[in-house]
Amino acid sequence: MHEGGGVRYRVRFHTHVEREILRLHPKVQRQVIATIERLASTLGQGGRPQDMSKLRGSGEYRIDSGEYRIVFGLSNQERRIDIVRVRHRRDVYR
Repeated sequence: MHEGGGVRYRVRFHTHVEREILRLHPKVQRQVIATIERLASTLGQGGRPQDMSKLRGSGEYRIDSGEYRIVFGLSNQERRIDIVRVRHRRDVYR
């Protein structure tokens, strides 16, 4: 447990997502990881990031990280975030 009284969400990356992140420029990698950490921390404190939104037609969500979008599944009961895709905004929904 950390300050704020919340319990941090666990983050799981699908295998292909790890490869997607490793292909990014190091600066973008750091930005994406920082966004995921902010997401886990905010959800753990009972909040919700302003740039998080539910995708229509699926149970997935997305959050912005600069020019990139992070698509993820969310289990509040298990306090888990499943990262499904990390891609540039022009390619993420293809």
